Amino acid sequence: MDKSLIAVVLVLVAVLGIALLHVGDSPSDSAERKTLNVSSAGPLKLSELVKDIKTNEIYEGYDNETVKWMESLGEKYVWSSSDGYVIMDSKWDSDKIPSIYACDVDFYEIFSCDVLESHSLGNVKYQKDVLLVKNVEYIGEDSHYYEV
Repeated sequence: MDKSLIAVVLVLVAVLGIALLHVGDSPSDSAERKTLNVSSAGPLKLSELVKDIKTNEIYEGYDNETVKWMESLGEKYVWSSSDGYVIMDSKWDSDKIPSIYACDVDFYEIFSCDVLESHSLGNVKYQKDVLLVKNVEYIGEDSHYYEV
């Protein structure tokens, strides 16, 4: 086989490999873009939430499959909302959302993201959905002051 033909084939294989890597990084066709809001008092490590779910009685009756799925995600971060938990990667997504701790006021961070998966914690006292997201784009924040 001619050396120039081998070189052309190798270049084509390399270009195809790079193209396939970039396709894997793009948002999934099945991902749904949503706007969410979470408490600014966050995030916490996913492993801490899983430990709390397994030991705190308010989660009694949790869905084992959902917790196993959460454990399989590795080191991620979780933001809490009134109706669920939002799991994301720290370096690329969670770091885009500011954390604010204050007295007599609640801050809510608003962002858009691609929802990759959605699960339910099951038959727990306070029903919660668990979302895995990526491609976070921070929008802004809202606040709610307590009347004293």
